[in-house]
Amino acid sequence: MKVKSRNSILASLPSFAYLLVSSLLVSMSFEPIGLWYLSPLGYALYLHLALRHKKAISHSIAIAFVFAFISNLLILSWSKTFVGVYPWILLTLLQALLFLPVGITAYWKSNVPLLIFVILLMEEIKARFPFGGFSWTRIAFSQIDSPLAPIISITGAVGLSLSTLLISITVLHKRRSYIVTLLALLFISSTVISAPSQVKDLAILGVQGGADERGLDFNSRAEQVLDRHISQTRDDFVGEELIVWPENAIDIDPFQSTSVATKIRGLLTDVNTPLLAGAIMRDGKLRNASILFSPDGEAQSIYLKRYLTPFGEYIPLRTIAEKLSPLVNQVSDFSPGNLPVIHYVKSVPVASIICYEILNDKIMRQAASESELLIVQTNNATFSGSAQGMQQLAISSLRAIEMGRSVLSVSTTGPSALIDKSGEVLQFIEDGNVGSLATKPSLESGRTLSVKFGGLMTVTILITVLIWTIIDFRRRERLR
Repeated sequence: MKVKSRNSILASLPSFAYLLVSSLLVSMSFEPIGLWYLSPLGYALYLHLALRHKKAISHSIAIAFVFAFISNLLILSWSKTFVGVYPWILLTLLQALLFLPVGITAYWKSNVPLLIFVILLMEEIKARFPFGGFSWTRIAFSQIDSPLAPIISITGAVGLSLSTLLISITVLHKRRSYIVTLLALLFISSTVISAPSQVKDLAILGVQGGADERGLDFNSRAEQVLDRHISQTRDDFVGEELIVWPENAIDIDPFQSTSVATKIRGLLTDVNTPLLAGAIMRDGKLRNASILFSPDGEAQSIYLKRYLTPFGEYIPLRTIAEKLSPLVNQVSDFSPGNLPVIHYVKSVPVASIICYEILNDKIMRQAASESELLIVQTNNATFSGSAQGMQQLAISSLRAIEMGRSVLSVSTTGPSALIDKSGEVLQFIEDGNVGSLATKPSLESGRTLSVKFGGLMTVTILITVLIWTIIDFRRRERLR
């Protein structure tokens, strides 16, 4: 009896089985499972299918769409937690549509480097378009535990995504050049050296006060959320030099509410310590702010969130969206800030990153270049109990490596964590718990290559992959 070769067995499998397995593998590389090596395996299966099963252009497009749709559907399942199924499906659909150029390319050219170039290019477009972009499912963001993760401090996220895809094609082809390239990247990753920490330190209390209500209705008890954070601060404060509260900890404008202002001033007078708090401001416009209050309760500096969450803090195409979901009417449109603001505590420059801004490369690089510590203030109450919080924490950990900064991530309902510049979580409060992080994070002033050269690194890597594509085309022509 003849035994089929491995390739013939693979070729005989139904396309949908390939798609399902590859999509599942990619989705499981993200939290809550978080097995980084499943992402390159998933993409290896997809690339094999895309290049070997090309019956018609419609077939190639369908393969790309189904692969992207299923993987994004699973990764982003948290988005339906309190806002319903329709927004989840629409978000997934949009992500899948942005993957269609990969399928079109696969039909016209059987060239792996070209496919990798298009995948990376579409990731960069997805990070910017539409509505400012949504890069939550970037390949790089599944790779916090990968031995290649430190490469992000040199290349940015695009370089880590490329490194992951290089593993995929090495699994497929096992060419010596691919293996040598991966070994070189692994060597570079293992020898990444960051600037030493500053001698000075800053004792911080990050408070996760919790919320009585979760989901979209937690804001209906805004003053109770404030009271919880005041109470938790009083319980846990032992003389720290800065108190940090999460996004939406003060959900009633402290400049317009006398009772809120009195409560904040009373707390800070008692502890004689500055407070960096997430707050909502209504000064003619609705704004999401991070306010540094001095020990006497006065606002010392205010950062206004610049990268707003579409369909969360404002509704694009509101007229159409209202017809799709009645929950749209519960969202009031915020106005974005337009300036970077650095807070100074004991002469230490500290940058606020408000929740969704963790996805924005430009804002992250700007914050890291002007500060010695990154503080992520987030409110995960809307998606509490889902994978969203841990996925965001994984992104924050990668950003810590990329920016060469410690990251203190403080959430209303959790998870909250202190992450060092190597991406390691040093302290952690689980989702649903209340408590505080009493810590002295390392302060960094050196800048990584990713921060120094910013978008130039992204363009350089894309051009490099494009050159690789051209070289591969010519090699194929010579072989013919």
